Amino acid sequence: MARLRVRLRFNPGRVGLPMDKLGDFAAQSEKFLRSLAGDLGLHAEKGEWLALNFSNDSVAFDGEQAGIVPDAIVLKGAEALEAISGDNPLDACNKGFVGYATMAEFAKIGRAMDPDEHFLVGIYANGDAEPSHWREVSYKKIAEIRLLLDAPVITHGSVQGTIHEWHTGARPMFFKLRELSTGELVRCEHDQALYGRVHEATGTPNTVIHAYGQITWDRTTNAIINVEANAIDLAEPISEIEFERLLGSAPHFTGTMSTADYIDWLRGDAD
Repeated sequence: MARLRVRLRFNPGRVGLPMDKLGDFAAQSEKFLRSLAGDLGLHAEKGEWLALNFSNDSVAFDGEQAGIVPDAIVLKGAEALEAISGDNPLDACNKGFVGYATMAEFAKIGRAMDPDEHFLVGIYANGDAEPSHWREVSYKKIAEIRLLLDAPVITHGSVQGTIHEWHTGARPMFFKLRELSTGELVRCEHDQALYGRVHEATGTPNTVIHAYGQITWDRTTNAIINVEANAIDLAEPISEIEFERLLGSAPHFTGTMSTADYIDWLRGDAD
C-alpha cells in the first residue's frame, strides 16, 4: 500500500503567483485529480485530495489522495500521469489509462496561463520522497490538447429509440430521438425522402425505430451531437400472443432453482 500523489509547480522560474491565478490553478487541478481518481477506480468526490508540502519560490505543492491505496493503483496512476503530460497526451486515452473527460479536465488547467507560461508535473515513482522526474506542460501543448478534444469524431452507425419530437419546418428537418440505452435526446436530421417513414413512426405512440447514418460524436462528453439519418427502420411491436409464448419457453434456464428463487438471487436478496 502507498500514497497516490503528484507534484505541481506553477509559474516556474518566477517568484510567487498572482492570487487570481492561484485560485484557478488549484480549483482546476483538484477537478482533474478527482476525475483521474475515478478512472483509477478510487473515490471521486470533493475532499478526497489534499494539497501538501508547499514551496514559495514559485508556487508548488503535492496533490495527494487521502488515504493509502494499493501499489498497483499508484503504479497505474504514475503511468497515466506520464502519458497525460508526455509528447502524445491522447495516448493516455488510447491506452485506456484515463477517459477523455479526465483529459479535458487536465487541459482546462491551462486556461489561466498566458501564452508564454508553462507548468511542471512531478512524477513520483516507487514511493520516492522527491519526484523522480518532471514534465513540462506548455500553453501550446494545452491548446493542442483542447483542439484535439474539440474535434468531433465522425462515424457511421445507428441509434435506437422513440421519437420525442419532430420539427418539419426546420431546414434540414429533424426529430429528437429518446435513446433507449441512455434516455438522452439525440438530434437526428433527415431529408424529404424520409418524411414518410418518420410520419409512419409517429402514427403509433412509443414506436421504437432504428435511425442509420453519419453520427457526430463528442468524445469529451461521450455523447452524440447529431445523426444525419439516411435510413429508418421501425421495430415490429410484439403482440400479446407472441409475448405469452415467451413464458415457459426456456424451462431449464434457471437450473434447479425456481423462477422466484432465481430472481431473488439476481437481486441479491437470496439467503
